Amino acid sequence: MFAEICLKRRMPKKFTTFSYKVPSEMEKSIKEGSVVKVPLRNTAVSGIVLHTSSNIPSYPTKDIKENIYENPVLSAWQIKLARWISQYYFCSLQKALQLFLPPKFYPIKDIKKQEVSAELHEKLVLTEKQKTAFEKIINTDKKFSLLHGITGSGKTEIYLHLVEKYLKEGKQCAMIVPEISLTPQMVQYFERIFGKNVAILHSRLTEKQKSLEWLKISFNETPIVIGPRSSIFAPFTNLGLIILDEEHEFSYKQEQSPRYNTLDIIKKMSELIDVKVILGTATPSVSTYFEALNGKMELVEIDERIGVSKLPDVTLVDLRDEFQKKNYSVLSELLQEKLAETLKNEKQAILFMNKRGTASAVVCRECGYMEKCASCDLPMTYHRSLPDSNKMVPTLICHHCGSIKKVPVQCPACKSVSIKYIGAGTQKVEDEVKRLFPQARVARVDRDSISKKGSFEEIYEKLKRREIDILIGTQMIGKGLHFPEVNLVGVILADIGLHFPDFRSSERTFQLLTQVAGRAGRSATPGEVIIQTYMPENKAIQFAKNHDYKNFYQYEIEERKNFNYPPFSKLVKLTFADANPKNALLEAEKVNKLLKEKTTHTINISLYPALIYKLNDKFRWNILLHGENPVELLKGIELPDICKVDVDPISIS
Repeated sequence: MFAEICLKRRMPKKFTTFSYKVPSEMEKSIKEGSVVKVPLRNTAVSGIVLHTSSNIPSYPTKDIKENIYENPVLSAWQIKLARWISQYYFCSLQKALQLFLPPKFYPIKDIKKQEVSAELHEKLVLTEKQKTAFEKIINTDKKFSLLHGITGSGKTEIYLHLVEKYLKEGKQCAMIVPEISLTPQMVQYFERIFGKNVAILHSRLTEKQKSLEWLKISFNETPIVIGPRSSIFAPFTNLGLIILDEEHEFSYKQEQSPRYNTLDIIKKMSELIDVKVILGTATPSVSTYFEALNGKMELVEIDERIGVSKLPDVTLVDLRDEFQKKNYSVLSELLQEKLAETLKNEKQAILFMNKRGTASAVVCRECGYMEKCASCDLPMTYHRSLPDSNKMVPTLICHHCGSIKKVPVQCPACKSVSIKYIGAGTQKVEDEVKRLFPQARVARVDRDSISKKGSFEEIYEKLKRREIDILIGTQMIGKGLHFPEVNLVGVILADIGLHFPDFRSSERTFQLLTQVAGRAGRSATPGEVIIQTYMPENKAIQFAKNHDYKNFYQYEIEERKNFNYPPFSKLVKLTFADANPKNALLEAEKVNKLLKEKTTHTINISLYPALIYKLNDKFRWNILLHGENPVELLKGIELPDICKVDVDPISIS
């Protein structure tokens, strides 16, 4: 017997799999999905058996050295899924299979055996609305259900009851969240109720921790898996339920190869195995809601909050009026008044700013010189201190490539000392809040302030214990926070992102504002939201003000239809990046010509420079394929090494 094996290591493109002879004593134990050790040159490497056959290869083969586990670790459907990922997302089979495997294979003896129990430690009784939603999900014959519940409507409690049901049937459950480190409430809730039945997978685990969690799942020691997008590839053996929380989140799209979309992976899984899928959100993506309205999934809606809490009142503040009043603070007069009132009433507030740092750019007032990143040709952000540092070290940081440099004392171009900091970020907001409210206990949450392990959890616990009065943060504070004492949310500038040249800009803005606003008023005390903007008449902002998803959807779907954007078409983006700008354009033009010779009228092809033209010392050109089935058009075309393929991109810029 011979085995076709994909090695668990990076190999040259031409080497997809290798053939090895199965020793006679291993013939009964080695199957599709087995993990084995095989000789490669002068070392032993691990690999996955993809296929076994009695056909003798036409070349000499070596023997498999060891079968690491008695049973296969990947099912036939997972191998099929890996092959599909490789073909659909234009990546090697090795890369696709790596998604399903742990960093390292540890012996089974390293995992502690434990009793798997379906008994709940505690459980809340569902309200009538929740019960109706739960029963509709259970009784539908459709595999997919979209649970569209407004913020605070109790979607998590429905998830818990669904997990309980499938656990009692002996099934495994996957709870996929946008970012595990930012959803401590969800994790704590599941662990408190289901105890040791829960496995947590995320990027901040050590290599060994990840590998052991993977082993426990593989041998069904922990039937519930909670984690971000990568946990969908956990070694499930009897998966019955997948819950994709905050379905609309763009973090479900992977930006490195393989550039998969988690929802598309789940859709393919549902073709291969019998699994119930729940997509939960207060602000469904336009494409998902379109599918639900057209009968491709069950639409389950909850339009009221739990108990006595109501959706907060939202007020728009026109920042042009603030300028006329000569208020140059990042906080409008109304927001300052409401913050003072909140502190007086001993309640909590959240301030949202979708940008890090103290200032967006450093500019010379004399000649207009702007300090840019040498590698990315983009303005560097001014920080009054280094991330995760208590030292006040004024620093310029590029948030695209991570390069850091000192703030210039004088202009490098004209030698003037008239240096000005323009724009605002979370650090600037924090400084202003502390200046206006010195007695307030203030905390900041952004990528810079929570880079240390456990730092977000620490802030979360402080907020929970009411040791923080005002929390300032970027979009991560809009994910999964439920604090009854937060009755004021302020959005410092709602316009960031609206000017981004992308067809999803309005959708992103509406979702972000609605989610952040939903953090307010989750108790009997009415909540208030202040949205500051230079564009109060903008449709996305107006719909968010009124918590009006359905009219936003109607407006947006008409726009998509007019321009033939998803869900009415498919997109593929090719990006050509090279240190030589001429070479990047030349290669893009060659492929563009080949595609145009091959295409029919059903697919549009556009060649254009990337919005961030220079990134990490490379110049970038994009080709966008836009139409009925653009993936098919790429088949048979040899793409250069400098080209990256992004199927179903979340951004076309």
